[in-house]
Amino acid sequence: MQRFSLAELAERIGGAMGGGDGALQITGVQPLAAARQGDITVVHRPSELPALLAAAASAAVVPESIGPVEKPVIRVRAPRMALARLLELFYGEPRVVTGVHPRAFVAENVVLGRDVNVAAGAHLANGVRTGDRVDIYPGVFLGDGAQVGDDSVLFANVSVYAGTIIGKRARIHSGVVIGGDGFGFIPEAGGKLYKIPQVGNVIIGDDVEIGANSTIDRATMSATCIGDGTKIDNLVQIAHNVQIGDHVCIVAQSGIAGSVRIGDRAMLGAAAGVLDHLSIGEEAKVGARAGVTRNVAARTSVAGTPAVELQKAVHAYPLIGHLPELRRRLRELEKRCKALEQELARRDRSSS
Repeated sequence: MQRFSLAELAERIGGAMGGGDGALQITGVQPLAAARQGDITVVHRPSELPALLAAAASAAVVPESIGPVEKPVIRVRAPRMALARLLELFYGEPRVVTGVHPRAFVAENVVLGRDVNVAAGAHLANGVRTGDRVDIYPGVFLGDGAQVGDDSVLFANVSVYAGTIIGKRARIHSGVVIGGDGFGFIPEAGGKLYKIPQVGNVIIGDDVEIGANSTIDRATMSATCIGDGTKIDNLVQIAHNVQIGDHVCIVAQSGIAGSVRIGDRAMLGAAAGVLDHLSIGEEAKVGARAGVTRNVAARTSVAGTPAVELQKAVHAYPLIGHLPELRRRLRELEKRCKALEQELARRDRSSS
């Protein structure tokens, strides 16, 4: 069991003691409702203070702007970041080096870095290269010439096709497929589809995380690229030739069609869809379930299908439910206007 004094924790997470005994021993991190003696909890907003005072937690991390609290606290500028650091301190597991399992297949010309783990059932094909401290879980397939950088983790049943390059500190979850063929076909006479060879690869930068069962297709030529620090949620499809910048966030079930370009620090909400050959500018935000059919400028927000500027969407899309009634009223007004025009025309004829 990990154990830290309150003063140690304040130093480790970059906070300041706000009352209480700095020698107080803390043995765990729990949410407010589940916290017990020995636990520290995290308060994100003033409205949670009554619950904190009623909780059994021995101490709390609170925003530095909150007033006096009748409990030992650590004051921080960013409570969510403090929570992440606390979880790392208390529950981060030391890495154990077990080496290459005898039931893993490793081709003769594979080059492994230092302290690499390769689990049973993994398959490393010709020319695979890994950096140091890479963890390869059961059922992982690395195709010919694939590369994996230092400190990366590939969880169970990840498939990495030939020629894929994965950077350092990647975290790739179960069921991910990287480097499969892009969806490229030419219609022929008679309705048949002729396959366009997909001869490019996928290049993934450093510090990228890819959620379970997501797919990233190889380029037709050149490379599909994922920038440093980008985070991809579960069940995301990224098509061939897509270029994604650094520190982009793509939430679950989003689909990005071929040759899309996404700028640095852009964000796509859950189930967003992006039409092929479009550009999404840096720091742009695409709302959940949005359908992007035209370019999105940098530092703008869009929502809805088809996606429009956020403020327009906020005012326009709530009206959709009223459209049948508005249509009925419009038709009634048209009929009344027509009747009035006819009456005015009759009067004009009578007076002449």
